[in-house]
Amino acid sequence: MRSVARAGRLSSSRTPDSSARQTGAPTRHAMAADRIAIIGLGEAGYEIHLPALSGIDGVRVVGACAEDQAHRERAARKFSVPLFTDLDSMLAGGRPDVLIVATPPDTHASICLRAIEAGLHVICEKPFVSTLDEADSVIDAARLAGRRVALNHEFREMAIFRSVLGHAGPESAEAVFFAQVWQNIHLPPGGESGWRREMQRRTLHEAGVHLVDYLLALFGEQPVAVWASMLDGGNEAGGTDALTVVALEFSGGRLGQLVQNRLSKGEPQYFEVRAESRNASYRASFGGRARLTAGLFRSTIPHLRLEYGPSGIAWRETGSARKILARNPKNPRVAATRCLLEKTLAAFRSGGALPVSAEDGRAALEVIDACYSAAATGRRTAVRRDARAASVGDAK
Repeated sequence: MRSVARAGRLSSSRTPDSSARQTGAPTRHAMAADRIAIIGLGEAGYEIHLPALSGIDGVRVVGACAEDQAHRERAARKFSVPLFTDLDSMLAGGRPDVLIVATPPDTHASICLRAIEAGLHVICEKPFVSTLDEADSVIDAARLAGRRVALNHEFREMAIFRSVLGHAGPESAEAVFFAQVWQNIHLPPGGESGWRREMQRRTLHEAGVHLVDYLLALFGEQPVAVWASMLDGGNEAGGTDALTVVALEFSGGRLGQLVQNRLSKGEPQYFEVRAESRNASYRASFGGRARLTAGLFRSTIPHLRLEYGPSGIAWRETGSARKILARNPKNPRVAATRCLLEKTLAAFRSGGALPVSAEDGRAALEVIDACYSAAATGRRTAVRRDARAASVGDAK
């Protein structure tokens, strides 16, 4: 079974020479990473990556492409970048060093392989790919070509979540033993549009991959086994996973819990975290908070508290005492993506370790596969490639 290194990066155990198969492993030679191109100008490309790239010194966006003419025209009005209708013409005309893949996930594997074949390094949006076989093909192709594949799991670099990782993650003095991540929003799968509506495995594989990846980074490893239940809430046709509850068993008697409710009519909570260490609880809320409260704690302790973090806030709790740890800046997803891109491009240039690698994406997909298997069988399921559909029953 794979493990996550101390910094949250996954190491592969697929072959005895495991380091040779890691696209995220340090390499001996620096690689050019100054000329950037992007494919896909939808939500991720237009609203996140192009704004993030515009704030990075020392890089040049040499091309952006999309089949949709309206997407190209929208990008042309806001960004001064060369625009193309297809990947091949952009590769020929822009001569990039790095390709950012911001297209729907069912196209990621083929585009990554084409970019690697052309000699490029890749930064891919998540979900990384659709299957473990696709992940293996991309990882192996990159290894053979001497190229590298990174992912944009930007929540790791968002100020509030980075703060919790720093205080309770695998490198901290207060390592987590129990953590909860949850999402409560009103976005029924049947109400999705575009490629999200077409996904067969929707909620956990698409939006839930953020939560899964963060738990793996927080615990510093893949879980040993998972249990999951996924239901439609009685309101969705086709048995969609509008409601998802997952338990993840980690080594050392540690436990993670993931909950997604896409049918909530309450105040949206896009990404919430609670991490328990032996000394304190660490919290992060991407739902945002701007509250002034007054009253009594447990009917005995008076309080007056201001919580202000409209873009997200993190804090440390010990009993009724709280200490604010971090607040997100304006446009936190753009800011976090910019930070992750800077670190990734620096790793391409230096040959150092990637902040989030293709192996990390594969590990999250392996966990997600096990969750869907557990939900289908109703049984605790091991997380490993050769038996991802096999239940481990009550065995420990």
